[in-house]
Amino acid sequence: MNSRYIAIAALLGFVAWSYIRIPASAILSVRIGQTFDEVVRSSTFPVIASSNIPNHPNGSGATWVQEPAVVIKFNDPIHGFTLPATTFAAIGYMDQKVDDISTSPMLKKVTFDQAMTTLEILQHQFQAGGWQPELNTQWFDLTSQGRKQLREHVRNGSNNFMKTAMLVVPEKYEMTFRLWCADSCDSTIGLDRYLIDIGISADIKSEIRKRNAFESRK
Repeated sequence: MNSRYIAIAALLGFVAWSYIRIPASAILSVRIGQTFDEVVRSSTFPVIASSNIPNHPNGSGATWVQEPAVVIKFNDPIHGFTLPATTFAAIGYMDQKVDDISTSPMLKKVTFDQAMTTLEILQHQFQAGGWQPELNTQWFDLTSQGRKQLREHVRNGSNNFMKTAMLVVPEKYEMTFRLWCADSCDSTIGLDRYLIDIGISADIKSEIRKRNAFESRK
């Protein structure tokens, strides 16, 4: 057989083999307060194999995502959302229930424009799910001018090269929604790269807000 055809056949075989062995993104379906067993049953991600199983006296433990590509689905029927695929996440448990979720919903550091595309998709999901900004914070300004100011803000070192929106579903959940400059922040030729961080836990500030609202009415 002609050596050219042999090379082409080998290449096609390698592509087919690669396609077969690369799995689709696994789903980690989770929400605050869900039991570890429920997370295992509702996820296609291998939760047990990737966890410090919460069987200690206080039910503490963790699930780790350390390889691509895993999609985290926050499965609350009203306030839920689906994050882009990630290579990192940490799920903490207490009393054998989900206590906190931390992730960077992207596969690598990206350009500012790519980060803003993801940021916009996430913000629209959170808004549709009834999340709202905490006091003294606000949604990201996605206008052209807002994006320009945001980039300048995170590149010049303000608040440790980051901008954070604190979101809440009153009496249920709270979220840290953050954009930060992760590399080459002082680049003048577009080498600056960005990450988005998401952190979710129970809304532990609801009683404080109620007390402050009561005091303000006096």
